Amino acid sequence: MVSPLQRRQQRISLMQQDQASASAKGETLAIAPMVSQPSNQWDVVRASLKKDSAALKSFKQVADKIDYKKRHLEQYQPYFESNTLPVDVAAIFMVWLFDCQEIQQAMLLADYCLKYGAPMPEGFKSDVPTFVADEVLNWAESAFKQGHSTAPYFDQVLARLATDWKLFDQIEAKYYKLCGFMALGEHGTDIKYIPEPAPLYAAKTWFEKAQTKYSKIGVNTRINDINKRLTKLDLPLIAEE
Repeated sequence: MVSPLQRRQQRISLMQQDQASASAKGETLAIAPMVSQPSNQWDVVRASLKKDSAALKSFKQVADKIDYKKRHLEQYQPYFESNTLPVDVAAIFMVWLFDCQEIQQAMLLADYCLKYGAPMPEGFKSDVPTFVADEVLNWAESAFKQGHSTAPYFDQVLARLATDWKLFDQIEAKYYKLCGFMALGEHGTDIKYIPEPAPLYAAKTWFEKAQTKYSKIGVNTRINDINKRLTKLDLPLIAEE
């Protein structure tokens, strides 16, 4: 099945062929000069994305914007894994995929953008690592609350925070805070009913790390509750080695 972009490329190719034929005959066609036509498939993709951007601005509801992106992502699917994918186009695709919660493909394109130094699309103030960290955190928080696994994407970003990504302190603290909640067990686990010390100590370590990184992260109550529970279990407040 021919995609809308492929049909557009075919029309452009035919116009260029007609232009060349007319030029050879000394004729002039009533179309734009050949130099103004897209020079390759990526110019066609950029032109299509530009039209999409204009269409998206007409929507006032975020849900409508996301629905539009979901409906139009299919036509771009063949380009996601191209080994000639320009970084500016890759960044736009990445944003769309995150918006539509297509986390696996979004992370693949995020790796591509990071590898080749892609800038964020026009209008974004953050860089790619900051954007990816925020998006993965939002996705992981939602997945955790719904009882779903956050692996491997949350773990991948967490590892980058410990190595080569230097992001805002608040972002790192949010990751550590979520790690603390995960250590306690399922979402909504009540600290005062946890019977074993291991999750208490693990969670406390993460919460304290979050607080050290950003003091206003809001984990004081959790740390105090853990200390009360440890005391109730007649255990030291610091895990013994």
